Amino acid sequence: MKKYPIIVMSALILGLFVACDVAENDTNTAIEDAIMRVIAADDSTYGVEGLGDIEDADYSLGKALDSDQSAELSSVSVRDSNYVWRFARRGMNVERVVTVEVEDDSSALALISHHITGTFYVKQFARVWTSLDTWERGDSIRFSEKPIEMTTSRRVAFRKRLNDAGEAHWKPVAMTLLSGHSGETLDIEALEWVAEDSILVLTDFGDVFYSRRNPLLLSQMGVNHMNVVVSNDVEGEGEKVTGRLGYHPRFSNPDSRSRFHFHYTETLDTGDKVYTQRIRPNRLHRRHFKGFVEVIDYRTLFDHDYEDYSSATLGFIYTTREHIRP
Repeated sequence: MKKYPIIVMSALILGLFVACDVAENDTNTAIEDAIMRVIAADDSTYGVEGLGDIEDADYSLGKALDSDQSAELSSVSVRDSNYVWRFARRGMNVERVVTVEVEDDSSALALISHHITGTFYVKQFARVWTSLDTWERGDSIRFSEKPIEMTTSRRVAFRKRLNDAGEAHWKPVAMTLLSGHSGETLDIEALEWVAEDSILVLTDFGDVFYSRRNPLLLSQMGVNHMNVVVSNDVEGEGEKVTGRLGYHPRFSNPDSRSRFHFHYTETLDTGDKVYTQRIRPNRLHRRHFKGFVEVIDYRTLFDHDYEDYSSATLGFIYTTREHIRP
């Protein structure tokens, strides 16, 4: 065979490979762009909750006055009888980074990360008691600020589906929990999800996907509990653990959000601490809701010499049903 035909055939074969590679890259880019548009259009589902600006909030933390006061006053947990504490979070900035991994023409996986920065302010005032159960805020005693730097992440599985008009579009079909923490000492190790006789222990926050076929479930009629397992380098009840439940991912209605506090129960042999709370879910049946758990180190709140903003958060989407099958 002459050299000229060989060169021509080689060029044709090389052109086919290059064309295929270019076409595949173009397809991947188009898929990535489509998924990015879906994510950008739905911040309520893919955003971060509970980390916006707050102005001089009173967390109602502290110790009771003494052991022989009324039951009503004694029921207030961790109240400081000597000082008034005010907290603010300002200059909060959230930078979202999305990385899309295209699996094939009809499936892809998106890693959604949020880098959160800002400043946490702590103010301490004298608490001046005017009677046994009334007080007023006195002079300022101390003030401190702590830089916030946290990264959260969640993975979302997308599939191409046909809508009622027969048009193809990308749809999220499953996602992991959203998890993140700030500082080196505090983290959430597990979330125990108890609904009636069903117990689900969540630990692999970034690896296990939950979908309509495999949702997190709460019972409308039965007993629900959440246990948060926390690791920290301080002993005993050293954290403030709060949660919010009961609002739809696509509707930001503050009136439908329920906020609650978890109670410290025990320290495990591993040194991890367990906080628990009974959950009363929203009565809307078979609808998806959004919730999150936030843990803040008490040193972040009350120790002016503790320089770190030490916090951890865990976000999830769940469904309510009348009864849960184990």
